[in-house]
Amino acid sequence: MKNSIILAAVLAAASSLRADDPKPAYSITSDFTYASEYVFRGVKNAGNSFQPSVEVAAGDFNVGLWTNEPLTKHQNNEVDVYAGYDYKVNSSLKLEGVATSYNYFEAKAGQTKDTWELGAGATYTVAGFSPSLYYYHDFRLQADTVVGAVGYSVPLEAIGASLDTNLFAGSVNSRDTAPDAFGPSVHDAYSFYGLDLTIPYKLNKNATFTVGGHYASNRNLAGVGGPFGVLSDKNFWFTTGIRIGF
Repeated sequence: MKNSIILAAVLAAASSLRADDPKPAYSITSDFTYASEYVFRGVKNAGNSFQPSVEVAAGDFNVGLWTNEPLTKHQNNEVDVYAGYDYKVNSSLKLEGVATSYNYFEAKAGQTKDTWELGAGATYTVAGFSPSLYYYHDFRLQADTVVGAVGYSVPLEAIGASLDTNLFAGSVNSRDTAPDAFGPSVHDAYSFYGLDLTIPYKLNKNATFTVGGHYASNRNLAGVGGPFGVLSDKNFWFTTGIRIGF
């Protein structure tokens, strides 16, 4: 918990920075989220967690840091550093490339300490729907991941907010699920799917409060569940948090 408090203070300080120019060349966004579970690509990695993050964007480029700090004892944290580039082909089609470094500083002997991946995808917006398709390759896990999703936003005019929905499905094929473990490589291939429902409410021009409900499930998952080794076939969880941007 001490690490979470220190990180929260750092992110809050970063969020308070902005250029003197009324039209700054960059923006800074911090997110402070509580999640009743941490589920990644259909697999539960931790229970109750604090998930602070900070992102700096300049034009079409962005870099950020995201972390999962479990509030339950004996569960490892995760710190991700990422960089991305968005290219808008036109008003409907957006292409994106992203690189992510996953770090597990509390990993014990045999558990995965770090890994990294590259990803690329496209999102097309039509009639309010936003279908997307992304591909990722993890170089240490030797994993190929494909994720498809469809997003749609329903206005909630009575409260000045919206109900944002995201239906997703994907598959993961990993040829070495635990590269730092002793023994031969372990292959795992599984599919996952789920639904996100979130309601973002704008508190002012810089702050947005969000509450969400989520469901995810996986199929054909083997006995190795990544760096945490915590498995669950069906997961329901909720999130709440505040986003501050300048």
